[in-house]
Amino acid sequence: MPTPTVPFALSRRGLFRLAGVAALSAATVSTVAACGQETISGPALDTLTAQLRAARADAADATAAATVIADYAAALGIVAAQRTEHADALDTEIARATGASTETSSVTATTTPVPTTPPPDLAAVREMLTASARSAADAARNESGYRAGLLGSISASCTVSALVVLA
Repeated sequence: MPTPTVPFALSRRGLFRLAGVAALSAATVSTVAACGQETISGPALDTLTAQLRAARADAADATAAATVIADYAAALGIVAAQRTEHADALDTEIARATGASTETSSVTATTTPVPTTPPPDLAAVREMLTASARSAADAARNESGYRAGLLGSISASCTVSALVVLA
């Protein structure tokens, strides 16, 4: 009488290898799924959009102040350039997360006539930067990962600009 053969024999070591491969595969699949396009909406999108508007307004105010405060023109130019970079980084993050750029709204805003107001003084620019730093820090507390880091670095940059660059 022939001995029945087992079509597939799995040793204990083979079972552990199979379990390890299954765990690694599950981790890889979940990581790839998590790295996909993350969409944002509601409060998170509103927060980033508010930070974008604040960065653009701060850059415009610093540029305007540089035209009348000759002693601080170079420092205000640095502040304006940094706040413009912040706005660009925020716009890039919003575009990545939503699939739509906010640049069209900012272009429209710059082509519409803006009421003429006198440029802010140095104290007002410092105050705006301090408020932007506080707002970005508060927003960073409610985010995680890249967005938290982005908002935290914006907060730190605004603080340094207000306390060191414009000192």
